[in-house]
Amino acid sequence: MRDNTPPHRPDFEDDDDEILEEIELDANAAPSLDEDDDLEEVTLEQLEARLGLHDEDDEYEMDEESIRDRERIANIIDEAVLTFRNHTAPVFACSLHPHYNWAVTGSEDDLAFVWDTSNSEVLYKITEHKDTITEAHFSHDGAYLVTGDLAGEINVFKVSEQREERPILTKVWEYSMSDMSWLFWHRGAHVLLAGSDSGEVYVWRIPSGDCKILAGQGARCESGELSGDGKKLLTAYMNGAVKLWDLKTCQVLMEVNEQHPMGFGEVTHAVVACELDSPFYICAEGGGKMLFCTNSGPVSVVQSEHGIECIAFAPASSDLKLFACGSLDGHISIWDYSKYSLRTVCENPVPNDGVLRIKWLNDSTIMAATSNGNLNAFDARTGSLKFTLTGHFCHIYELAYKPLDSLLLTVSEDTTAKIFKVPPLGD
Repeated sequence: MRDNTPPHRPDFEDDDDEILEEIELDANAAPSLDEDDDLEEVTLEQLEARLGLHDEDDEYEMDEESIRDRERIANIIDEAVLTFRNHTAPVFACSLHPHYNWAVTGSEDDLAFVWDTSNSEVLYKITEHKDTITEAHFSHDGAYLVTGDLAGEINVFKVSEQREERPILTKVWEYSMSDMSWLFWHRGAHVLLAGSDSGEVYVWRIPSGDCKILAGQGARCESGELSGDGKKLLTAYMNGAVKLWDLKTCQVLMEVNEQHPMGFGEVTHAVVACELDSPFYICAEGGGKMLFCTNSGPVSVVQSEHGIECIAFAPASSDLKLFACGSLDGHISIWDYSKYSLRTVCENPVPNDGVLRIKWLNDSTIMAATSNGNLNAFDARTGSLKFTLTGHFCHIYELAYKPLDSLLLTVSEDTTAKIFKVPPLGD
Protein backbone atom coordinates (compact mmCIF):
# COMPACT_ATOMS: atom_id res chain seq x y z
CA MET A 1 0.00 0.00 0.00
CA ARG A 2 1.20 3.51 -0.78
CA ASP A 3 2.19 5.66 2.19
CA ASN A 4 0.29 8.68 0.88
CA THR A 5 -3.15 7.15 0.49
CA PRO A 6 -5.86 9.28 2.08
CA PRO A 7 -7.48 8.32 5.40
CA HIS A 8 -10.98 6.90 5.78
CA ARG A 9 -13.87 9.31 5.28
CA PRO A 10 -17.27 7.80 5.84
CA ASP A 11 -20.52 9.25 4.46
CA PHE A 12 -22.66 11.49 6.64
CA GLU A 13 -26.27 12.50 6.94
CA ASP A 14 -27.10 15.25 9.42
CA ASP A 15 -28.61 18.72 9.77
CA ASP A 16 -26.68 21.96 9.45
CA ASP A 17 -25.93 23.98 12.57
CA GLU A 18 -26.18 27.71 13.14
CA ILE A 19 -22.54 28.55 12.55
CA LEU A 20 -22.25 26.56 9.32
CA GLU A 21 -25.14 28.11 7.39
CA GLU A 22 -25.59 27.93 3.62
CA ILE A 23 -23.69 30.56 1.61
CA GLU A 24 -25.00 32.25 -1.56
CA LEU A 25 -22.97 31.68 -4.74
CA ASP A 26 -20.81 34.57 -5.92
CA ALA A 27 -22.18 35.90 -9.22
CA ASN A 28 -18.67 36.41 -10.65
CA ALA A 29 -17.99 32.83 -11.68
CA ALA A 30 -14.99 31.58 -13.63
CA PRO A 31 -15.42 30.15 -17.15
CA SER A 32 -16.41 26.49 -17.43
CA LEU A 33 -13.78 23.86 -18.06
CA ASP A 34 -12.87 22.37 -21.41
CA GLU A 35 -14.14 18.90 -22.21
CA ASP A 36 -11.61 16.27 -23.27
CA ASP A 37 -11.96 12.51 -23.18
CA ASP A 38 -9.30 11.50 -25.70
CA LEU A 39 -6.79 9.82 -23.40
CA GLU A 40 -4.62 6.81 -24.08
CA GLU A 41 -5.70 3.64 -22.28
CA VAL A 42 -3.16 1.71 -20.24
CA THR A 43 -2.70 -1.89 -21.36
CA LEU A 44 -2.48 -4.88 -19.02
CA GLU A 45 1.12 -5.44 -20.12
CA GLN A 46 2.06 -1.86 -19.21
CA LEU A 47 0.44 -2.25 -15.80
CA GLU A 48 2.21 -5.54 -15.18
CA ALA A 49 5.54 -3.94 -16.07
CA ARG A 50 4.95 -0.97 -13.75
CA LEU A 51 3.87 -3.26 -10.92
CA GLY A 52 6.90 -5.51 -11.42
CA LEU A 53 4.91 -8.55 -12.52
CA HIS A 54 7.13 -9.24 -15.51
CA ASP A 55 10.55 -8.22 -16.74
CA GLU A 56 10.44 -6.37 -20.05
CA ASP A 57 13.89 -7.77 -20.97
CA ASP A 58 13.06 -11.39 -20.15
CA GLU A 59 9.48 -12.02 -19.09
CA TYR A 60 10.28 -15.67 -18.28
CA GLU A 61 12.68 -14.79 -15.47
CA MET A 62 10.11 -14.15 -12.75
CA ASP A 63 10.18 -15.14 -9.11
CA GLU A 64 7.47 -17.41 -7.69
CA GLU A 65 5.51 -14.53 -6.15
CA SER A 66 5.34 -12.70 -9.50
CA ILE A 67 4.22 -15.88 -11.24
CA ARG A 68 1.45 -16.39 -8.64
CA ASP A 69 0.35 -12.76 -9.05
CA ARG A 70 0.18 -13.10 -12.81
CA GLU A 71 -1.83 -16.30 -12.55
CA ARG A 72 -4.18 -14.66 -10.02
CA ILE A 73 -4.76 -11.70 -12.34
CA ALA A 74 -5.39 -13.96 -15.33
CA ASN A 75 -8.12 -15.81 -13.39
CA ILE A 76 -9.99 -12.72 -12.16
CA ILE A 77 -13.58 -12.44 -13.41
CA ASP A 78 -14.60 -8.82 -13.95
CA GLU A 79 -18.05 -8.47 -12.40
CA ALA A 80 -18.21 -4.69 -12.81
CA VAL A 81 -21.06 -3.34 -14.92
CA LEU A 82 -18.78 -0.56 -16.19
CA THR A 83 -15.06 0.28 -16.15
CA PHE A 84 -13.65 3.79 -16.54
CA ARG A 85 -10.18 3.66 -18.15
CA ASN A 86 -9.20 7.27 -18.84
CA HIS A 87 -6.68 7.57 -16.01
CA THR A 88 -3.06 6.60 -16.72
CA ALA A 89 -1.86 6.16 -13.12
CA PRO A 90 -3.25 4.84 -9.81
CA VAL A 91 -6.61 6.34 -8.85
CA PHE A 92 -7.03 7.47 -5.23
CA ALA A 93 -10.20 9.54 -5.01
CA CYS A 94 -13.84 9.06 -5.96
CA SER A 95 -17.32 10.33 -5.24
CA LEU A 96 -20.85 9.84 -6.59
CA HIS A 97 -23.23 12.73 -7.18
CA PRO A 98 -26.25 12.40 -4.87
CA HIS A 99 -28.85 13.08 -7.60
CA TYR A 100 -27.39 12.40 -11.05
CA ASN A 101 -25.48 9.57 -12.74
CA TRP A 102 -22.18 11.40 -12.31
CA ALA A 103 -18.93 10.22 -10.76
CA VAL A 104 -15.70 12.07 -10.10
CA THR A 105 -12.32 10.36 -9.85
CA GLY A 106 -8.84 11.73 -9.11
CA SER A 107 -5.46 10.16 -9.82
CA GLU A 108 -1.69 10.19 -9.58
CA ASP A 109 -1.76 11.44 -13.19
CA ASP A 110 -2.75 14.86 -11.70
CA LEU A 111 -6.13 14.70 -13.43
CA ALA A 112 -9.72 14.48 -12.23
CA PHE A 113 -12.60 13.42 -14.45
CA VAL A 114 -16.33 13.88 -14.06
CA TRP A 115 -18.00 11.08 -16.00
CA ASP A 116 -21.32 9.39 -16.61
CA THR A 117 -21.78 6.22 -14.56
CA SER A 118 -24.18 4.74 -17.13
CA ASN A 119 -21.77 4.76 -20.09
CA SER A 120 -18.36 6.08 -18.81
CA GLU A 121 -18.59 9.17 -21.05
CA VAL A 122 -16.25 11.94 -19.89
CA LEU A 123 -18.26 15.04 -19.03
CA TYR A 124 -15.38 17.24 -17.80
CA LYS A 125 -11.64 16.96 -17.34
CA ILE A 126 -10.06 18.95 -14.50
CA THR A 127 -6.45 19.89 -15.29
CA GLU A 128 -5.61 22.50 -12.65
CA HIS A 129 -3.56 20.17 -10.43
CA LYS A 130 0.21 19.59 -10.61
CA ASP A 131 0.41 16.78 -8.03
CA THR A 132 -1.39 13.54 -7.17
CA ILE A 133 -5.11 14.13 -6.60
CA THR A 134 -6.03 12.30 -3.41
CA GLU A 135 -9.39 13.96 -2.70
CA ALA A 136 -12.46 14.49 -4.89
CA HIS A 137 -15.91 14.97 -3.36
CA PHE A 138 -19.34 16.25 -4.25
CA SER A 139 -20.97 18.25 -1.46
CA HIS A 140 -23.89 16.76 0.48
CA ASP A 141 -26.44 18.32 -1.91
CA GLY A 142 -24.33 17.96 -5.06
CA ALA A 143 -24.12 21.73 -5.55
CA TYR A 144 -20.31 21.83 -5.34
CA LEU A 145 -17.34 19.64 -6.25
CA VAL A 146 -13.95 19.87 -4.56
CA THR A 147 -10.65 18.36 -5.70
CA GLY A 148 -7.43 18.43 -3.69
CA ASP A 149 -3.88 17.17 -4.21
CA LEU A 150 -0.95 16.18 -2.03
CA ALA A 151 0.69 19.60 -2.40
CA GLY A 152 -2.36 21.25 -0.86
CA GLU A 153 -3.86 22.78 -4.00
CA ILE A 154 -7.65 22.84 -3.60
CA ASN A 155 -10.22 23.73 -6.27
CA VAL A 156 -13.97 24.13 -5.77
CA PHE A 157 -16.46 24.11 -8.65
CA LYS A 158 -20.10 25.06 -8.75
CA VAL A 159 -22.06 22.19 -10.30
CA SER A 160 -25.04 23.13 -12.47
CA GLU A 161 -27.20 20.94 -14.68
CA GLN A 162 -27.33 21.51 -18.41
CA ARG A 163 -29.75 19.96 -20.87
CA GLU A 164 -29.69 16.16 -21.13
CA GLU A 165 -28.43 15.98 -17.53
CA ARG A 166 -24.93 17.13 -18.41
CA PRO A 167 -23.17 19.16 -15.73
CA ILE A 168 -21.63 22.61 -16.05
CA LEU A 169 -18.62 23.07 -13.76
CA THR A 170 -17.60 26.62 -12.88
CA LYS A 171 -14.63 27.27 -10.62
CA VAL A 172 -15.69 29.50 -7.72
CA TRP A 173 -12.81 29.15 -5.23
CA GLU A 174 -9.24 27.92 -4.91
CA TYR A 175 -6.66 27.76 -2.16
CA SER A 176 -3.05 26.69 -1.63
CA MET A 177 -2.28 25.23 1.79
CA SER A 178 0.71 23.27 3.02
CA ASP A 179 0.90 19.57 2.15
CA MET A 180 -2.60 18.14 2.66
CA SER A 181 -3.33 14.95 4.57
CA TRP A 182 -7.15 14.82 4.27
CA LEU A 183 -10.12 16.84 2.99
CA PHE A 184 -13.90 16.48 3.17
CA TRP A 185 -17.16 18.41 3.13
CA HIS A 186 -19.33 19.08 6.15
CA ARG A 187 -22.28 16.72 5.83
CA GLY A 188 -24.94 19.46 6.09
CA ALA A 189 -23.37 22.69 4.83
CA HIS A 190 -21.11 24.12 2.16
CA VAL A 191 -18.11 23.99 4.47
CA LEU A 192 -14.78 22.30 3.78
CA LEU A 193 -12.42 20.83 6.37
CA ALA A 194 -8.79 19.88 5.68
CA GLY A 195 -5.86 18.57 7.70
CA SER A 196 -2.23 19.38 6.95
CA ASP A 197 1.19 17.81 7.37
CA SER A 198 2.14 20.68 9.70
CA GLY A 199 -0.82 19.88 11.97
CA GLU A 200 -3.17 22.80 11.28
CA VAL A 201 -6.78 22.10 10.38
CA TYR A 202 -8.54 24.53 8.01
CA VAL A 203 -12.29 25.19 8.00
CA TRP A 204 -13.65 27.19 5.03
CA ARG A 205 -17.08 28.47 4.08
CA ILE A 206 -17.72 28.02 0.38
CA PRO A 207 -17.79 29.97 -1.87
CA SER A 208 -16.79 33.00 0.25
CA GLY A 209 -13.58 31.35 1.50
CA ASP A 210 -14.04 32.63 5.06
CA CYS A 211 -11.54 30.61 7.05
CA LYS A 212 -10.94 29.35 10.57
CA ILE A 213 -7.73 27.58 11.55
CA LEU A 214 -7.50 24.99 14.32
CA ALA A 215 -3.95 25.36 15.61
CA GLY A 216 -1.42 22.61 14.97
CA GLN A 217 1.47 21.46 17.10
CA GLY A 218 4.14 20.57 14.59
CA ALA A 219 2.91 17.02 13.96
CA ARG A 220 0.91 15.83 10.94
CA CYS A 221 -2.86 15.74 11.43
CA GLU A 222 -3.34 12.19 10.24
CA SER A 223 -7.12 11.86 10.43
CA GLY A 224 -10.27 13.86 11.15
CA GLU A 225 -14.00 13.24 11.39
CA LEU A 226 -17.13 15.19 12.30
CA SER A 227 -19.09 14.37 15.44
CA GLY A 228 -22.66 13.14 15.20
CA ASP A 229 -24.14 16.61 15.77
CA GLY A 230 -21.87 18.17 13.14
CA LYS A 231 -20.56 20.80 15.57
CA LYS A 232 -17.32 19.14 16.66
CA LEU A 233 -14.29 17.64 14.94
CA LEU A 234 -12.21 14.71 16.20
CA THR A 235 -8.58 14.75 15.06
CA ALA A 236 -5.56 12.47 15.50
CA TYR A 237 -1.91 13.44 15.09
CA MET A 238 1.31 11.56 14.37
CA ASN A 239 2.74 12.49 17.77
CA GLY A 240 -0.09 10.46 19.34
CA ALA A 241 -2.32 13.36 20.38
CA VAL A 242 -6.10 13.11 19.99
CA LYS A 243 -8.27 16.25 20.13
CA LEU A 244 -11.96 17.08 20.05
CA TRP A 245 -12.57 20.60 18.68
CA ASP A 246 -15.55 22.93 18.95
CA LEU A 247 -15.96 24.23 15.38
CA LYS A 248 -17.71 27.43 16.49
CA THR A 249 -15.16 28.61 19.05
CA CYS A 250 -12.08 26.76 17.69
CA GLN A 251 -11.42 25.59 21.25
CA VAL A 252 -10.23 22.14 22.31
CA LEU A 253 -13.00 20.40 24.26
CA MET A 254 -11.06 17.21 24.98
CA GLU A 255 -7.44 16.18 24.52
CA VAL A 256 -5.44 13.03 25.09
CA ASN A 257 -1.72 13.64 24.65
CA GLU A 258 1.33 11.39 24.81
CA GLN A 259 1.71 12.00 28.56
CA HIS A 260 -1.78 10.73 29.33
CA PRO A 261 -1.78 7.19 30.80
CA MET A 262 -4.24 6.11 28.08
CA GLY A 263 -2.38 7.98 25.32
CA PHE A 264 -0.59 6.55 22.30
CA GLY A 265 2.83 8.10 22.05
CA GLU A 266 4.17 8.56 18.52
CA VAL A 267 2.30 6.56 15.86
CA THR A 268 2.88 5.58 12.24
CA HIS A 269 -0.82 5.57 11.33
CA ALA A 270 -4.00 6.71 13.08
CA VAL A 271 -7.70 6.68 12.19
CA VAL A 272 -10.72 8.14 13.98
CA ALA A 273 -14.46 7.44 13.96
CA CYS A 274 -17.44 9.19 15.55
CA GLU A 275 -20.68 7.48 16.54
CA LEU A 276 -23.47 9.43 14.82
CA ASP A 277 -26.16 8.93 17.46
CA SER A 278 -24.22 9.89 20.60
CA PRO A 279 -21.01 11.69 21.67
CA PHE A 280 -18.81 8.61 21.50
CA TYR A 281 -15.48 8.45 19.67
CA ILE A 282 -12.76 5.98 18.75
CA CYS A 283 -9.16 6.56 17.75
CA ALA A 284 -7.08 3.60 16.63
CA GLU A 285 -3.41 3.39 15.66
CA GLY A 286 -1.47 1.10 13.37
CA GLY A 287 -0.18 -1.05 16.23
CA GLY A 288 -3.70 -2.11 17.22
CA LYS A 289 -4.37 0.12 20.23
CA MET A 290 -7.92 1.57 20.36
CA LEU A 291 -8.87 4.55 22.52
CA PHE A 292 -12.54 5.12 23.42
CA CYS A 293 -13.63 8.64 24.38
CA THR A 294 -16.63 10.82 25.20
CA ASN A 295 -16.84 14.61 25.33
CA SER A 296 -15.33 14.43 28.82
CA GLY A 297 -12.25 12.41 27.85
CA PRO A 298 -11.02 8.83 27.47
CA VAL A 299 -13.05 6.06 29.06
CA SER A 300 -11.28 2.87 27.97
CA VAL A 301 -8.39 1.40 25.99
CA VAL A 302 -8.36 -1.95 24.16
CA GLN A 303 -5.38 -3.60 22.48
CA SER A 304 -6.21 -5.57 19.35
CA GLU A 305 -4.01 -8.49 18.32
CA HIS A 306 -3.81 -6.99 14.83
CA GLY A 307 -2.73 -3.64 13.50
CA ILE A 308 -5.57 -1.34 12.43
CA GLU A 309 -5.79 0.32 9.02
CA CYS A 310 -9.45 1.42 9.00
CA ILE A 311 -12.47 1.58 11.32
CA ALA A 312 -16.16 2.43 10.87
CA PHE A 313 -19.20 2.61 13.16
CA ALA A 314 -22.44 0.87 12.23
CA PRO A 315 -25.09 3.31 10.88
CA ALA A 316 -27.09 5.37 13.35
CA SER A 317 -30.21 3.46 12.27
CA SER A 318 -28.74 0.18 13.51
CA ASP A 319 -29.78 -1.26 16.86
CA LEU A 320 -26.38 -2.95 17.04
CA LYS A 321 -23.71 -1.03 18.97
CA LEU A 322 -20.97 -2.22 16.64
CA PHE A 323 -17.92 -0.97 14.81
CA ALA A 324 -15.70 -2.75 12.30
CA CYS A 325 -11.89 -2.80 12.04
CA GLY A 326 -9.76 -3.80 9.08
CA SER A 327 -6.06 -4.69 9.11
CA LEU A 328 -3.33 -4.89 6.49
CA ASP A 329 -2.84 -8.57 7.33
CA GLY A 330 -6.39 -9.26 6.15
CA HIS A 331 -7.98 -9.52 9.58
CA ILE A 332 -11.51 -8.08 9.89
CA SER A 333 -13.08 -7.81 13.34
CA ILE A 334 -16.45 -6.64 14.64
CA TRP A 335 -16.54 -5.04 18.09
CA ASP A 336 -19.33 -4.27 20.55
CA TYR A 337 -18.45 -0.79 21.77
CA SER A 338 -21.02 -0.88 24.58
CA LYS A 339 -18.86 -3.60 26.18
CA TYR A 340 -15.45 -2.69 24.62
CA SER A 341 -15.25 -6.30 23.52
CA LEU A 342 -14.71 -8.35 20.38
CA ARG A 343 -17.97 -9.74 18.98
CA THR A 344 -16.88 -11.73 15.94
CA VAL A 345 -14.17 -12.15 13.30
CA CYS A 346 -15.09 -12.12 9.62
CA GLU A 347 -14.11 -15.03 7.41
CA ASN A 348 -11.79 -13.39 4.87
CA PRO A 349 -11.89 -15.69 1.82
CA VAL A 350 -8.27 -14.88 0.86
CA PRO A 351 -5.72 -15.12 3.71
CA ASN A 352 -3.53 -12.03 4.20
CA ASP A 353 -5.57 -9.99 1.68
CA GLY A 354 -5.03 -6.61 3.35
CA VAL A 355 -8.09 -4.50 4.16
CA LEU A 356 -7.69 -0.89 3.01
CA ARG A 357 -11.25 0.43 3.40
CA ILE A 358 -14.39 -0.61 5.27
CA LYS A 359 -17.89 0.75 4.61
CA TRP A 360 -21.25 -0.22 6.11
CA LEU A 361 -23.77 -0.89 3.31
CA ASN A 362 -26.72 -1.24 5.69
CA ASP A 363 -27.36 -1.87 9.39
CA SER A 364 -25.72 -5.31 9.37
CA THR A 365 -23.56 -5.54 6.22
CA ILE A 366 -20.00 -4.32 5.86
CA MET A 367 -17.96 -4.08 2.67
CA ALA A 368 -14.19 -4.57 2.84
CA ALA A 369 -11.98 -3.35 -0.02
CA THR A 370 -8.68 -5.20 -0.21
CA SER A 371 -5.12 -5.06 -1.48
CA ASN A 372 -5.80 -7.82 -4.03
CA GLY A 373 -8.68 -5.83 -5.49
CA ASN A 374 -11.51 -7.80 -3.90
CA LEU A 375 -14.76 -6.42 -2.48
CA ASN A 376 -15.96 -8.71 0.29
CA ALA A 377 -19.36 -8.20 1.96
CA PHE A 378 -19.88 -9.71 5.42
CA ASP A 379 -22.76 -10.13 7.84
CA ALA A 380 -21.49 -8.09 10.79
CA ARG A 381 -23.62 -10.09 13.22
CA THR A 382 -22.01 -13.43 12.43
CA GLY A 383 -18.86 -12.64 10.45
CA SER A 384 -20.00 -14.85 7.57
CA LEU A 385 -19.23 -13.89 3.97
CA LYS A 386 -22.30 -12.73 2.01
CA PHE A 387 -20.73 -12.20 -1.41
CA THR A 388 -17.58 -11.06 -3.19
CA LEU A 389 -17.31 -8.67 -6.14
CA THR A 390 -14.22 -8.93 -8.35
CA GLY A 391 -12.71 -6.99 -11.23
CA HIS A 392 -9.77 -5.00 -9.87
CA PHE A 393 -6.43 -6.77 -9.56
CA CYS A 394 -4.57 -4.29 -7.31
CA HIS A 395 -5.20 -2.21 -4.19
CA ILE A 396 -8.64 -0.61 -3.97
CA TYR A 397 -7.92 2.80 -2.45
CA GLU A 398 -11.42 4.22 -2.08
CA LEU A 399 -15.08 3.38 -2.61
CA ALA A 400 -18.39 5.24 -2.68
CA TYR A 401 -21.85 3.73 -2.29
CA LYS A 402 -25.22 4.97 -3.58
CA PRO A 403 -27.84 2.92 -1.70
CA LEU A 404 -30.89 4.05 -3.70
CA ASP A 405 -29.35 2.66 -6.90
CA SER A 406 -27.34 -0.15 -5.24
CA LEU A 407 -24.25 1.18 -7.04
CA LEU A 408 -20.70 0.91 -5.76
CA LEU A 409 -17.88 3.02 -7.23
CA THR A 410 -14.30 1.86 -6.63
CA VAL A 411 -10.85 3.15 -7.62
CA SER A 412 -7.60 1.25 -7.72
CA GLU A 413 -3.86 1.04 -8.16
CA ASP A 414 -4.64 -0.68 -11.47
CA THR A 415 -5.51 2.81 -12.88
CA THR A 416 -9.22 2.05 -13.33
CA ALA A 417 -12.48 3.05 -11.69
CA LYS A 418 -15.34 0.55 -11.71
CA ILE A 419 -19.07 0.56 -11.14
CA PHE A 420 -20.54 -2.54 -9.46
CA LYS A 421 -24.18 -3.44 -8.91
CA VAL A 422 -24.56 -4.56 -5.29
CA PRO A 423 -26.78 -7.65 -4.82
CA PRO A 424 -29.80 -7.45 -2.48
CA LEU A 425 -28.50 -7.15 1.08
CA GLY A 426 -31.48 -8.49 3.05
CA ASP A 427 -31.96 -7.62 6.71
